[in-house]
Amino acid sequence: MNSDQQIPMKVFYSYAHEEESLKDELAKHLAILERGGLISSWHDRDITAGQEWKDQINDNLLTAQIILLLVSPDFLNSDYCYDNEMV
Repeated sequence: MNSDQQIPMKVFYSYAHEEESLKDELAKHLAILERGGLISSWHDRDITAGQEWKDQINDNLLTAQIILLLVSPDFLNSDYCYDNEMV
């Protein structure tokens, strides 16, 4: 790695699945930052078969430098989002 290059900041998307289309739209707006190597993003749809989903979410929450909460009525109604990802 060049001394000029930055390490991308890890971004975690927290959202209610009912709002997935809004998360996807936000990701489009941030794609230029990802392409430029300024951020790397993660959300629960990045979990692959065979992985423990709760462990993956917790690990990525703990290592993220930026956590984007897509707060909506559905987000606030979600016990998991509210109790685990927002805390």
